[in-house]
Amino acid sequence: MYIVFVRHGVPDYSLSDKRKMSQLEKDYAPLNRDHIDELKAVALEIQLEKAEVIISSPYTRALQTAEIINRTLGLELFVEHDLREWRADMDGGYVGLQERDRRWHEYRASLKNNAVPKNVSYESWAALRNRAENVLSRYTHYSKVIVVSHFNVFESLAGYQDTGIDCGSYRLLRLEGFG
Repeated sequence: MYIVFVRHGVPDYSLSDKRKMSQLEKDYAPLNRDHIDELKAVALEIQLEKAEVIISSPYTRALQTAEIINRTLGLELFVEHDLREWRADMDGGYVGLQERDRRWHEYRASLKNNAVPKNVSYESWAALRNRAENVLSRYTHYSKVIVVSHFNVFESLAGYQDTGIDCGSYRLLRLEGFG
């Protein structure tokens, strides 16, 4: 299966920061309107890839990105809960920023070393990959799909990346063993 992986557009956290909202509440932050035209240009580029369907994370920034792209492409759009962000705490509790960063760096080090950590309180890269692959397995009847999601989902599928993928950018990915 070929994937046109799009990282969501640039979010606007100004209102949620001003109101001191939790990370969960920040997931509802919209896109930054100053970057919408960039997404429209990406949609024109992606059009050349001839994908058959769009699959999106449920987070606002991803859904808005998928919708902007779909205005150009006019494809079926599916929202998939399991294309969401990496979970910093598997118990669903609040994790302070310093601890979240520590867990994130540990998570990325394990991905870089292709090692699956045991007995950690956060979601491992292997678990994230598994849930993303479970979603994608339902779309194997398509030869090329657009996935609008988050960097950590991309990296779990593509492997460790020295450099990220900018918000509103896309990469092509061939997922072995799928379609």
